[in-house]
Amino acid sequence: LALATALVTAAAGLARETWPVGEIGFANGVPRRSSATGLLLALGMASGAGANEAQAAFEPFKWNFLYTDDHAAAELEPPKRTGLRPAELASVLRRDLTDRRYILTGKLTPEIFEDNCRFVDPNNAVDGLARYRQALALLFDPEDSHLEVQDVQVSQGDRTIQADYVASGTLKLPWRPRIAPWSGHIVYTLNSDGLIVSQVDAWNITRFDAIRQTFTPR
Repeated sequence: LALATALVTAAAGLARETWPVGEIGFANGVPRRSSATGLLLALGMASGAGANEAQAAFEPFKWNFLYTDDHAAAELEPPKRTGLRPAELASVLRRDLTDRRYILTGKLTPEIFEDNCRFVDPNNAVDGLARYRQALALLFDPEDSHLEVQDVQVSQGDRTIQADYVASGTLKLPWRPRIAPWSGHIVYTLNSDGLIVSQVDAWNITRFDAIRQTFTPR
């Protein structure tokens, strides 16, 4: 959904004149790079052995430049809930996933995340809680998006929590593309204070699937 993030952001009037996405520069919305192959690889559209090699070398797009650190908002947040047992954190995460569908809406419980938490999925990497919430608020239409929690459990060692879910949704783009149901597996890493410092989400769909669906009208 990395490309969808950029498209929705542009539609919201937040696009910048120059977008340094990975190795590709976007000037006035036009991708510029010395090799057209580089652009195809960035979109996950290359094929054959070269695509497999490129995929292995891929890192998620870093969208930090699109979002700002809202320090004023952070100061208004409730204090961090340090010292919670992992089972208690898992309960909060289950509620946020089930009732708030936070990975689609951004409506999470900020007290259990470090402000500098890193959020990674196959397409995107965002540093910071405020930036992550901004990103999610721009992507999906909450009235036409769904999430079903399969499981939330504490892993051995009490340093990680894992969650499984199935989600689907409509992106906030003029042609209202629908992202078909996909399965996700999230690993949350905790620090010594019992706060989440890393969220890594793995999907059962490829980058190309996500991009293809982004450009498919309903």
